[in-house]
Amino acid sequence: MTIRGPLAFILAAVLIVSLAANFLVLGFAAARFAGVGPFGFGGDAGAIERIVALGARAFPRELRREIGGELGRHRGELGAALDEVRDARRRMFAVMAAEPFDRAALDAAFAEVRAATDRLQLLGQDLVGDVVERAPAEERARIRPPRYLR
Repeated sequence: MTIRGPLAFILAAVLIVSLAANFLVLGFAAARFAGVGPFGFGGDAGAIERIVALGARAFPRELRREIGGELGRHRGELGAALDEVRDARRRMFAVMAAEPFDRAALDAAFAEVRAATDRLQLLGQDLVGDVVERAPAEERARIRPPRYLR
């Protein structure tokens, strides 16, 4: 049986769209497992990369490249700071699940998470600040806030 006419065209189009969608999903999955992304980080640095990629959208392409390079040069420091945040959060959840519940211990765990997060954020902001400080005025003039802040 051969399908002809408009139905054949529609089925072919659906097949092509389906194949494209499957390849797109496979590409994203492969990139995620390989730890590859726009700043060239690999391994466990993928979380850092995702965080930075969200904030870096406000910068022109040249500055994003510079920020990526700066972050790559400080990968070890950033990874250690992120590990600190993760460890603090693990301890916080352990305190939440502990019996008997201890509100003072939970408040201390919250404070530990805040402090670790502040250290990571300060490190990242210092690195971005260094890049922006070195950037020519023309590039800095092209920095725009993300859409959700406009």
